[in-house]
Amino acid sequence: MGNTKLIPYLTFENTKNALEYYKRVFGATDVTRESPTEKQAEAMSLNPDVDLDNLTLQASFKVLGQQVFAADSFLGKPVVSSLISLMLEVDAHDSDAETALENLYKQVAESEEVKVIITFEKKSSGNKYGQVVDKYGVTWIFNAVK
Repeated sequence: MGNTKLIPYLTFENTKNALEYYKRVFGATDVTRESPTEKQAEAMSLNPDVDLDNLTLQASFKVLGQQVFAADSFLGKPVVSSLISLMLEVDAHDSDAETALENLYKQVAESEEVKVIITFEKKSSGNKYGQVVDKYGVTWIFNAVK
């Protein structure tokens, strides 16, 4: 089981727009995006007049070096759920990692394109912790653990 990974895979109504949002607000890097081919669109029973360039079959991006995959919801409008959270956790003893996490939190919170749930600051446990919800309803947890 050592080769097993758990990789976040998000579904959007319009992944192309979501990728732009994550680049702008979260500083997403290594962004890739693949549209379906005509043959794939036909296999998915999409309308023949659909603009394939605006559809996303598969995409990925990184936030603080962590990869997230995404795609359009081809089965109808995706449902927003408060059950989805992504945690970015660093070792607080690694000052570079903690600084990078704190800087990302500040960038995201100051964008005014997220809802801040918990301000990123030191808690009674000694850890630094913060939480935001992005415009797609995904909760992002920022955690620097001692």
